[in-house]
Amino acid sequence: MRNEGRGLLCVLCGMLGMTATSFCASSERSLDQLLQAAGTARLSGNYAEAGELYTVAIRDLDSAKVADLRLARGLLGLGLIRQVEGRCQEAADLALRGIRILEAADGPEPTERGAAWQELGKAYNCQRQFSKAEQALDRALDIEQSAPAPRANRLVEILASQGAVHEAERKFPEAENALQRAQAILFRSAGADPGEEALLLNNLGILYRMMGRIAESQAAFRRGLDLANAGTLPDAAIEATLLYNLAFLDLARKQYRDAAAGFERALALLDRGAPLAPRTTGQILRDYATCLRKLGDGRQAKALDERAAALLRSQPDGNGRALVDVTELARK
Repeated sequence: MRNEGRGLLCVLCGMLGMTATSFCASSERSLDQLLQAAGTARLSGNYAEAGELYTVAIRDLDSAKVADLRLARGLLGLGLIRQVEGRCQEAADLALRGIRILEAADGPEPTERGAAWQELGKAYNCQRQFSKAEQALDRALDIEQSAPAPRANRLVEILASQGAVHEAERKFPEAENALQRAQAILFRSAGADPGEEALLLNNLGILYRMMGRIAESQAAFRRGLDLANAGTLPDAAIEATLLYNLAFLDLARKQYRDAAAGFERALALLDRGAPLAPRTTGQILRDYATCLRKLGDGRQAKALDERAAALLRSQPDGNGRALVDVTELARK
């Protein structure tokens, strides 16, 4: 490893409570551990820490002129972080580089290749390059469907991503068709994860809201909440997202007290560590502040606005959205 990479890595080891020798030794195992720690940090919502860890791993592999599956995974992991931060062009560049390595390598599972193309599609969607996003997601779907044993959860994730692209294009019938296909796969799957279905219902609820089908939107969010709460290990991020979207509906219909109760529950989950993207958290804080002003509580509203401003100032400029796609959280 280069000295500068080694020094930063030792600092990060201290942040993670690990011994310097466990990561700073130049070994295959240390790089694997570093990538694993980066993935754990990302799934826990520690995006800045995950980005630093991925960056160190990529730097060391590049310095050693190694272009193997570890480098591809590091590039794709860092690309996910850049998407969360709204740095869409960088996310697409990282995903493309990771895909080139995967396509040239022997051994990657079809699921891994399909997931890489899916992340590229999401990065293009983030850039609003919808035609490229559709092509990348079609490629991901083809790879998974051609696998010896296509996995239901992967098909669901890719279809959900396609639905998100069509929704952004305002191709609402196509978006609804993709999400309903994903639902049908889940219904046919033995032992389907309630959390995945809850996320699909969340995305359907957002789509119905955009189409003006408010009763269907509300019903989808409520069914999703029931499923999220019925899971063996309920995902706090899923529950917070559904609560927020249901509260947003109440706010739009001027049902301020119901909206405030929903925002409060969502915020409590975020304060307990539910891993949502900072931009989404900032939007929840802002909408809750708007609701409180309607109820005459200007003091608490101001505090929430200040908290949102501080959070969003810490994020790079970008076009992040308040929509949580099933592809992000279903992996947990």
